[in-house]
Amino acid sequence: MSLFTPTSRSLIRDADRVVSLPRRLGPGLALLLLLNVGAFAGGIWIGRDLDSAPQTVLQEEPGLDTEGRFAIARVGKVVGRLKSLESDVLALQQMMGEQRVLNAQLSALDPALLPLLAPDRPARGGAGQGGVLLPPQTCSGELSTKTGSVSLADLERTETSARCIREVLDLMMQQVAERNAALMAIPSRRPVDEARLGSPFGNRIDPFRKQPAFHSGVDFSLRSGAEVRAAAGGRVRFAGYRGAYGNLVEVDHGNGLVTRYAHLSKILVRSGDVITPEHKIGAVGSTGRSTGPHLHFEVLHKGRFVDPQRFLALGDLERAEDGQADD
Repeated sequence: MSLFTPTSRSLIRDADRVVSLPRRLGPGLALLLLLNVGAFAGGIWIGRDLDSAPQTVLQEEPGLDTEGRFAIARVGKVVGRLKSLESDVLALQQMMGEQRVLNAQLSALDPALLPLLAPDRPARGGAGQGGVLLPPQTCSGELSTKTGSVSLADLERTETSARCIREVLDLMMQQVAERNAALMAIPSRRPVDEARLGSPFGNRIDPFRKQPAFHSGVDFSLRSGAEVRAAAGGRVRFAGYRGAYGNLVEVDHGNGLVTRYAHLSKILVRSGDVITPEHKIGAVGSTGRSTGPHLHFEVLHKGRFVDPQRFLALGDLERAEDGQADD
């Protein structure tokens, strides 16, 4: 007996289908191949245009790179030097103004103690010197200010002039700075404010023994605790207690000049400190050999006492008549 009827077998044969891979994938592969060929051809065409554009630029830029950029760099260098010169000229003007102020403060000075602007003459018997007398050389060339085309020769002349002006300006600034430093080291500032003038420099009657004696400085009479400031810039050589001076500050200003500030109630500096003019160094007191609160101020030049009034203008100070500011 047959298990399947003809009708059922025909149904089974109709459901079975044979799939052909070449027939299914052929159109897709052909389309993919056409797309790849088109992309390759388009890449070649675009790449050809891109390769041709840089070649044109590179052929046009070498002239600008070699000469134009070099000229621009030279111009920038010159402009930078000119701006530097301008700022230094302003600084020199300020330094000259400070020097005028310092010169104004140096009243009634001994000319022999002022710093020299010119070097000392060589001693006799030294190395021989001589030569033809010629005028000093000046900066040659001109600073180009043309707004039109500027040649490399113009830039070279401008650079030469700028370098020359720089050398001259540096020398002037160095000389002015040295001069200002020397002036700042001269004790021309009053060490105290609103004081009366006590015992002057020179011979006087000693307040303790009531007999003639030499007074090595000047006395400023004012309240105890008042500020005492340096009469000039320098280095503190001594700060402490020293016999009849009491609490003493001694400042070395160089050039053989030394100042002393005695009878202090307080010392605000230490030995070795570098101080500037009008630096606070202590307070008025009556320590040591003293009859009352005051400042005893001394100036020494090359180890010898000199009258402080050769450095300080004290003519406008009121005289102390109570005798309480002597030592």
